[in-house]
Amino acid sequence: MEISTEPAFLEVELPQTLLESPSVSTFLPDEEASIFPLLSSNGGLEPVLLSHPLSPTIVASDITSSNISNTDCKADTSSSGSSTGIAMDAMETASSSLFNKVNYHHLQNNNVTSQDSSSHCLKGTRRKSKETPSFVSWNWPLIRKCTFFVFLSGILAICSIVVAQIVSMPKFCNPKTAWYRGSVFYEIDPASFNDSNNDGIGDISGIIYGIDYLANLGVSGVRLNSIFPSGPHYDRDVNALTINTIRPELGNLTTLHKLANVLHAHNMSLLLDLPLQHVIAGRKDDEVLDVISKSLHHWIDLGVNGFYLKGLESLINNETLLMCLSSWKGVIGKDKVLIVGESFLKDKSKSELSVLLEHIDLVDFILSIENNSQKMKERIELILNDMPIADDRTWIHWSIGRNYMDTPDSSQSIISKIFAATIMQLILPGTPNIMHANAVAITKKKIKNNSVQPIELWAEKLYNITDQEINIKSLDKLILVQRMISLRDQSPSIYKNVVCKFTENKSNTQILAHSNVDVLIVVRYYPRKNSFVSITNFGSTKVVLDLTSMFYSGNEMLNMESNEKIYFKQFKVDAFNTIVVKLDK
Repeated sequence: MEISTEPAFLEVELPQTLLESPSVSTFLPDEEASIFPLLSSNGGLEPVLLSHPLSPTIVASDITSSNISNTDCKADTSSSGSSTGIAMDAMETASSSLFNKVNYHHLQNNNVTSQDSSSHCLKGTRRKSKETPSFVSWNWPLIRKCTFFVFLSGILAICSIVVAQIVSMPKFCNPKTAWYRGSVFYEIDPASFNDSNNDGIGDISGIIYGIDYLANLGVSGVRLNSIFPSGPHYDRDVNALTINTIRPELGNLTTLHKLANVLHAHNMSLLLDLPLQHVIAGRKDDEVLDVISKSLHHWIDLGVNGFYLKGLESLINNETLLMCLSSWKGVIGKDKVLIVGESFLKDKSKSELSVLLEHIDLVDFILSIENNSQKMKERIELILNDMPIADDRTWIHWSIGRNYMDTPDSSQSIISKIFAATIMQLILPGTPNIMHANAVAITKKKIKNNSVQPIELWAEKLYNITDQEINIKSLDKLILVQRMISLRDQSPSIYKNVVCKFTENKSNTQILAHSNVDVLIVVRYYPRKNSFVSITNFGSTKVVLDLTSMFYSGNEMLNMESNEKIYFKQFKVDAFNTIVVKLDK
């Protein structure tokens, strides 16, 4: 049957809504809405191909393939041969051509659902352009998730590192020094310290039992004297028959080694006084060098960290002395200490001392509390001027007097001066040394009050004064000594010896004079740190001072019960007392 091809049969009546141009927002930006003719202007069935300026370039073969695919699909669709079938076939052809135009390949067709094979053919085949980058086909949702979690993990890691650094930061950012420079030593004669076996004589085991007292006092080193056997007419502190063993009533080498380990566990060091006069006498220089070197090795193996060499004055020859000191310092190493007495400096020129002090870590100077404040001031200034001003050179080792408790002149005033001098000593530059006998002198008084504090309980046990009443007020003074040691450890203005600069080293200590002969003023300072001043009254009466020409205000450091600011207009200092003030910046 011949099918009519008149134009009237091929006309398609479209609804008015399709003839009107839709909103521009229906299409992509830059596309113009227009009335779309389904057929080309030449009356054929081939669609007019319009290229959009932003659409990718399509090869002609791609268009041909698309048209062939559409033709195949139409061939598979059955036709009834009626005019209705011809109209539907024309509609399908026009719709397929419209969808497969290269202008609209970048639009999604998500609203079309396949009902049959003919609608499936209308969708056409989407082909990827040869110019499309490869990353377009990547799994971007997974990539976004992984990137997010990696970023979040990095932020958490950085926060953890910052928190760890803050937690591990020290509370104080203070300059460091060697363990024996600026710290506090505690000198003990074991026979007078604590008796562990009730034989009436203190021993080394008694020091081990009293380790809590020493640790809480805050000292950095324990120095033992008079532990070596000597003859009946010899002073154990100066002469010894041998320096390789200890007195049997004090213990043995095993006990001493145990003491060293216990001290090290509590961050303290052990030092020994070595009396060398008897060892040096009658020996040749080479023999003296060999004997003392072997002895140093012997004690180092037992855990000793330093030695006070007494009696070096017997070595008259300076060349021999220099050779010995150089060798002995090489034996013990840089981390251990060699101490000599003040008498070591006598009769030597500055050039000789400069060479000898290169092998000495500390020089012991004794301050007499029997002198008035003016003589004490002159004595301290003389010592500071004679010693080298350097952080890495020889430091001063301060000691307060002798054992006043065993002398007939141990009057109340002498004993009272010990506390004032001890606090004053702890603010001086160098390494202070507290004698155990002086600590006993501070506490050995009678009272009626029976209430005690923990440190007083240690004192009652260690000082063997259970048969006496303990003076609570005096033991409070021992607590002030403990607080002063703690303040010294935390304050570079006090424990540092000098202020080190690129061009020169400058002393950070001032000893100030006052019209009152019983008053001694010591000022300590350090760059960008608080300055401290100690005002000591060695007199037997209370004094009221006007120090406004020197200082304005500050806070008292040792009296924790008082937080009031101190002004120096009417500054009161009790008899035999030392007040330490942190000055306002």
